[in-house]
Amino acid sequence: MLSGIIKLLNERPGALSVQEISLALEIESSALRPMLELLDAKGRIEKVEIPCGKSCIGGCTESDNMTFYRKCETGNLNKG
Repeated sequence: MLSGIIKLLNERPGALSVQEISLALEIESSALRPMLELLDAKGRIEKVEIPCGKSCIGGCTESDNMTFYRKCETGNLNKG
């Protein structure tokens, strides 16, 4: 499954939300999140910070459609 996440992020440009990855790989987001965190810790992918819009009242940054990941650039692979 980890290789499937990396393959998906390599195939699609830009960052994908947890929700998009979950739908594409047909896996529950609650099972997907620990895998994404592991790949992020290993430097294979990176979490992308998306700032809230002006109308945001906060608290939305951890929802599946507001948390994004993308493949790491080759210079970032030394995380662990």
